[in-house]
Amino acid sequence: MSYRRYEPIDPRDAFDVSAAEAESAAASQAAFLLAVRAGVLGYTPTTEKLPEFPLPNLKALKSDRHVKVATACRHLGVSEKELQKETRPALEQEMTKVAREVYRKPTIEAAAALFEAAMMSEYPLVAVAGAAGARETTRLRPRIRETLESAARSRDRLVSRLALAAMSHIGPMESTVDKKVVRQPKSRKRRRQSETAVVMHGTFAANATWYRPGGDFYDALKARRPDLRLHDWSFRWTGAYSDRARRADAELLRKWIPDQGLAAPDFFAHSHGGTVAHLATRKGVQFDRLVLMAWPVHKKWFPDFSKVKRIIDVRVRVDLVVLLDGGAQRFRTTDFAVEEHRNGWFDHSSTHEPAYWDDHGLWGVI
Repeated sequence: MSYRRYEPIDPRDAFDVSAAEAESAAASQAAFLLAVRAGVLGYTPTTEKLPEFPLPNLKALKSDRHVKVATACRHLGVSEKELQKETRPALEQEMTKVAREVYRKPTIEAAAALFEAAMMSEYPLVAVAGAAGARETTRLRPRIRETLESAARSRDRLVSRLALAAMSHIGPMESTVDKKVVRQPKSRKRRRQSETAVVMHGTFAANATWYRPGGDFYDALKARRPDLRLHDWSFRWTGAYSDRARRADAELLRKWIPDQGLAAPDFFAHSHGGTVAHLATRKGVQFDRLVLMAWPVHKKWFPDFSKVKRIIDVRVRVDLVVLLDGGAQRFRTTDFAVEEHRNGWFDHSSTHEPAYWDDHGLWGVI
């Protein structure tokens, strides 16, 4: 699957755009909604100024108070039943109005209204972001569950991944997410010496194919950078979303590397696969090149920098999944010279797409 080349649209205009811009508009709407959700939860979605995608100051939104669904709907000028029957033009008009209100004077009522309206959107990506936000401003209820569960089954990778990420933050919905997690594999010793570079997946992606021999990213990396002598086995971990699971999988990685005949391999890790790799360095694992693809930046999961020669950070701007995860959007530290490559917008999975690497000339920078 080729990645989507999303273009950012100012959130004040993103809720009322032409059909030609529909995909970028939906992604921009979702990003704004998740930024508003971050404000409600009390963290800053991004600390940088992005002229192409300006965000308001959302600090005033922080609140532990829940709003009644009826109150949120009244902020839109409709009842809950009327909202479900609202026409698309009327819905877009109201969301544009409330979005601009959030720029002028953000309130928890305005945020809740946006989330309720977003769940009615014809764009699944927007509906998922709305449901994730509504969970924080109203209460967990059937509409939120149904929106997320339906989206998690979507064939659209970004929609599904965002829904799973949202569900992993909602305790009562963890059992659904657990179906995407695999039992921890065992590390087995191999008799022959292996090659040097290894690829690994992120959360909920153990059963994906892109990172394994025969997968599109694996094969593209092998063809374009034969000098890396790509290892014939890829590292597979549980893909579970928890600190405990990542620590356990880091211990597995500590055993797996010498069992594979490796010493200090080049390592390509997507998303929280990077967290597993970082935790493994604290257990003594060493890497030559550590290529992070869309890693959700959390200082508490920084690696032991003395165990890594190079860190190459590949990511998109305003990554939707990282935004929902609560991670920072840039890997910045004074302890290490991280090589940063930011290209494209919003799509968490694009960073392991061969076409994305082709478009942005990334094969030659690693």
